[in-house]
Amino acid sequence: MLMSTNGGFNKMIIPSPIWRLAQFAILVLVYTVNSQSDEMPLSSSWAKLQISPSELCSMPYGSFRVNIYEHANNHKTTTQPTRFKYFYAPIALLDHKSAVTSFNNVTKQNEVRFRIEMWNDKVESQVVNYLTEFVGQQIQSNQVQVIPLEKVVLSSTKPSSVFSLTSDWLPYQLHKSLQFTLSCLAQKDCDQLAADMRINPQQFDHFKLLFSLTSQTSQTKQTVIRIDNVVSGQMVSDLLQRFDQNVQEVFLTAKDEKRLLTETITNVFVDTFEDSDVISPNSELQVYNLLKNLLISSRAVIKEQSDKMWDSVFWNEDNYRPDKTTKTLNEMMKKLNKDSQKKMTESFQNNNKVSGGGKAKFLGLFSAKANFNKESSRLGFTSKEDLEKFYQESKDHVEWDGEKFVPKPLQLGRINLVQLRDTQSLKDHKMSVRYSTAVLSTPINFVQNVELTVTDEWQNIKEELKETIRNMENLKKELNDTNRNMENMKNELNEIERTSAIVDIGRMPTSCADLQRIGNKKNGFFSIMGQNKIQTVHCNFTKQQTDQNFQNTIGYVDVKSSPVYFHAQRSTTFTSVNSVVTFDKFRLNVGNSMKSYGIFFAPKSGKYFFSFSGISHQNSVGRVDLQMKTSRSDWFKIAQAYGEPNYKTLSLQSTVQLTNGDQIRLILSQGAIHENNVPLYGLLTHFVGWLIEEDFE
Repeated sequence: MLMSTNGGFNKMIIPSPIWRLAQFAILVLVYTVNSQSDEMPLSSSWAKLQISPSELCSMPYGSFRVNIYEHANNHKTTTQPTRFKYFYAPIALLDHKSAVTSFNNVTKQNEVRFRIEMWNDKVESQVVNYLTEFVGQQIQSNQVQVIPLEKVVLSSTKPSSVFSLTSDWLPYQLHKSLQFTLSCLAQKDCDQLAADMRINPQQFDHFKLLFSLTSQTSQTKQTVIRIDNVVSGQMVSDLLQRFDQNVQEVFLTAKDEKRLLTETITNVFVDTFEDSDVISPNSELQVYNLLKNLLISSRAVIKEQSDKMWDSVFWNEDNYRPDKTTKTLNEMMKKLNKDSQKKMTESFQNNNKVSGGGKAKFLGLFSAKANFNKESSRLGFTSKEDLEKFYQESKDHVEWDGEKFVPKPLQLGRINLVQLRDTQSLKDHKMSVRYSTAVLSTPINFVQNVELTVTDEWQNIKEELKETIRNMENLKKELNDTNRNMENMKNELNEIERTSAIVDIGRMPTSCADLQRIGNKKNGFFSIMGQNKIQTVHCNFTKQQTDQNFQNTIGYVDVKSSPVYFHAQRSTTFTSVNSVVTFDKFRLNVGNSMKSYGIFFAPKSGKYFFSFSGISHQNSVGRVDLQMKTSRSDWFKIAQAYGEPNYKTLSLQSTVQLTNGDQIRLILSQGAIHENNVPLYGLLTHFVGWLIEEDFE
C-alpha cells in the first residue's frame, strides 16, 4: 500500500553500528528468501497484457533474480514456436551514484533526484540466452521484451518524517531508466539522504516500484479511523513515556507533528488496504487533514527563553532544545574574552563566517589557555566533535539579539495528551478513500558485485549517435554513387539519343545549324570552322534557326596544327655586302623552317612575326634588309635595320601574312654586322620569328 501524507513519508533512521549490523543481517536473510518481484493476482490486468500471470521461470542476475513470463498465445496449438513471445519483469536497479540534491522552483521543495534502471540490452540478451537453454530451442531477441507496463510509482514500506514520496503515477513508456524524487522539509536532510544513497544504498531497501496500466480504473473503499490507529504509533508512545500523567498537553515542532500524522495515517491505511494499493493524492490529503484537525488542537509560538511552555515541548535530543541551547551558549559566552565573544556573535550573524573570512570553528574561538574540557564535560559533551556539532546545529533555532543568545520564534502544534490516554475520547471516523491497485510490484535492487553495473545511458546514447553518424556517412556515399550512376545513365541516354540521329554533312561544321544536323541537341558552347579560323559559338537549340539567338559568336580559338618558332645567332662578324646573312647557332628551331644558310620557309599559311637585332662594325655603318619571296613575286624588301658606325644598334621588327611556301631572308646591304663572340657578354646578333596565327582552309 502506497500513500504519501502531505507529500509522503519514509524516514531514514540512522542506526547505531550494532543495530546497523543486525539490520543488515536481517535484510540479507529476507532478501535471500524472497529476492524476486511479487506479482499481483490481477488476472484481468494480465489478460489485457495477454501475459500468463504465473511466472515461467526466474533468471539469476547479479544478486537478485528476474522473473520471466510468457505470452498467453504460447499455449495455443496454432502458435508456431518461432512466434512465441516472452516477457521479463523490470530489474528496478538503483543507480545510487546518480543521487543529487536540488531545489524545485515549481513545487518550492528541496529534492533528492536519482535514477532507477528498468532494463538494458545486457539483461535482455541474458534473458534470451537463459530462455534458449530453459525451453530447449533457440530464442531470438525479437521474441523477448520487458513487460509493457504503462504507469509506475515509487513506494516505501517504512514511514518517514524526513522525506516524502509522491503517490502520483508516472508514465512508463518502456524507458530504460526513470528519474524519481524524494522531497524534504530541510535542505540538509536532502543532502544527507543523497550522501547516504551514494555511500550506502542498501539503507533504501524499503523502496519498491509498483506498476499499473492506464486502462485500470480507480476504486473506493470505506476506511475507519480509530483511536487504536493513533496510539499504536511510535511517536505517541514516545510522548506518553516522556511526559507523566500530570502533563495534559504538549507541543510539537512541524517535523514531529508530521511524523505523528504520518505514522497515524499509515496505521489507518494498513488496516484497510493491501501493499499493492496506491491511495489517490486527494483522498490521502483528506485523511491527513482530518487527522490534523482531530489531533492538533491549536498552535502557539514560543519567543522567550523563560517561557514555561518549554517544559511541554517535545524534543528528540533534550540538550538541543532551544531554551537549553541558549542557556548553554550564554554560559560559554561568559568564559570568552571580548575578542572571542565578538567572533562568536559574528559567526551567528554572518552565516558561519568570522571576521577575516573562513569557516568558523567553535573550539578555535577559545583561548589556548582556557581549560575547556572540564566545562564541556559538565555540559554533557564528551568530545570536541560533539561540541562542534552542538554549536553548528544550534544555529537552526537560536539567534543573537545583540546582548545574549535567545531562541528563534518557534511555531508549535498543541497535542492533548489527556485525549490520547483516554481511548474513549476519540470516536471512530469513516471515510471513502479512492485508490488503484498495481499489476506488478518489485523491490529496488542494488549493485552488489562487479558483474552487475548500472547501464551508462549517456554512453549508450553516444555510441548510438556514433553508429548513426557512420550509417549516415555510408548512406551519403551510397547516395553519391547513385547520383553518379544516374548521371552516367543520363549521359549515356543523351549520347544514344544524339548518335541515333547523326547525319554526315561531309565537312567540318561551320554553324550551329550544322551542329544540329549532325545530332547535337543540348545547348552549350561549341567550336566551328569560321573563315580561316576556329570560332567559339553558343548554340541554343531550343530556338528556331532563324532566331537571332539561335547562334551567338563568342570569339575565335587560337589553334595551330603544329607550332613554328626559331631563334638564330651568329658567332662571327659578317661583312659580305649584298649577301644573305647566314647563322651558325640556333637556340630554337621548332618546325625546322629556318635554315642555316639564312632562308626561312613558311610551312603553313598565317600571320608571322620576325625580329632582327645586331650592332655596326668599327668605322662602318650597318644596314640590313628584311626581304620576302612569294609564289608570285621575287624577293622584295619589307623592312630595314640601320646603325651608325662604331658599334651602334641596328634592329627591325615585322609582322607579315605568309602563304605556305613563302620565304623570308636578311640581306646585308651596307657596312658590316659586328660580332666579338666574347663569352662574358654573349652573342650580339639575333634573328627570331614565330607563327602567330594559323589560317585554316
